[in-house]
Amino acid sequence: MSKVRWHIPITIVLLCLGIMLSLQFQAQTRIASGLTLQRTETLIAMVRGLSDKRQKLALEIIDLGAQLKSQVESNRDEKTLLDSIDLEMKKLLIVNGNAPVNGPGLTITIEEHMPIIYTDLLNITNELWNAGAEAIAINGHRITGHSTISVAEDVFSEANFNIFMTVNHEKLEYPIVINALGNANNLEKGLTLPGGIMDNLALFNAYPEIVQVEELEIPAIQKPVTYYFMNEYKPVEGNIAEEKKEEAANLLKSILP
Repeated sequence: MSKVRWHIPITIVLLCLGIMLSLQFQAQTRIASGLTLQRTETLIAMVRGLSDKRQKLALEIIDLGAQLKSQVESNRDEKTLLDSIDLEMKKLLIVNGNAPVNGPGLTITIEEHMPIIYTDLLNITNELWNAGAEAIAINGHRITGHSTISVAEDVFSEANFNIFMTVNHEKLEYPIVINALGNANNLEKGLTLPGGIMDNLALFNAYPEIVQVEELEIPAIQKPVTYYFMNEYKPVEGNIAEEKKEEAANLLKSILP
């Protein structure tokens, strides 16, 4: 029992001594690795290495800055292109009558007692287009390149029938009001030129009322146009295209002297 009691203190003392030696060794290692204890050649090599890394990082920053600038300019160009496409789409919607429009313009009112036929409406709209009208509507019917102005009849019996004018296949009721957007002065001058449409109507005692308006609203077309037979054109490729070119060239040679 005495021997066991003698070994325990010795073991504890040796353990503490080992811990102290380990801590001392770590402290000396940290001190030895400090810059103040490094050799001059080692410090110079470290400075050069850090300088090279700094230069590489600076070049990388410049390169990334150039890439960022290029990307920003590319995005700006894409945005400009998208804005241009969006503007053209809006113009096409207006030209095709798919969007309502508003602005200053002119109103022409035709009462029921005036002897007007559908060709007179055609002449009035054509004169308005020629005078610079940007959009036209007749009794709320938008006039586009696909619009029709015509005449129809209701037949009740062989001796009883009613003839009426139509716009876009819809019956026109009196009073007939034509709205046109554009420069009101130019539109009115286009209609009232000497020997023009208004002078011709006056020969039949028809005097439509022309009024300049600061703000008009013209609705969109009620039934959008549907294309059934139109397909995207794709040019012929390969040998067939060359044969077509040769045929066209030979045809021109045979026609031209």
